Amino acid sequence: MRRIEQLSAGLDKICLALAKAGLFGIALVILLQVGVRYGMRSPFAWTEEMARYLMVWSGLLGATCAFRRGLDPVILTVTAEHSRRRQALARAMLALAVAIFLLPMLHYSIFGPGWNIERGFLWRGMGRNSPGLGLNMALVGAVIPITCLVILIHCAARVTGPFAPPKGPTE
Repeated sequence: MRRIEQLSAGLDKICLALAKAGLFGIALVILLQVGVRYGMRSPFAWTEEMARYLMVWSGLLGATCAFRRGLDPVILTVTAEHSRRRQALARAMLALAVAIFLLPMLHYSIFGPGWNIERGFLWRGMGRNSPGLGLNMALVGAVIPITCLVILIHCAARVTGPFAPPKGPTE
């Protein structure tokens, strides 16, 4: 197995486990919130915020898993029966679309205007804490560059690996 594929598979296992744990955490936190709100009439201030952050992390980490499985939107439907040229075009279009979408998000997560790291999304988040939990907002927002990096690795594995047509429904 190639190294990029091994890295992609390992990251997928981690992201899938964390996404599942996050969904389970959401269910527990919401159950606690409902029970305390209606049972004791005294809701906790942090439960809604925790559920929201778990939803963001679970959703974005789950998106990396969906991308690895080829469940992302298809730009060009190509099967193994198509010519090598058309398969190469499909791979190039996938890589280009992913790069156009993710590289600016990754860049502005770290850097702001003029390549100033202090004006980047994560740096600005380090100066703020969430109201209910007191979490540093850079920890909450760190999922964005993590998701970008993981999807870029999955994309590299898909583009350089054996041709596999998309697994999603085709029209």
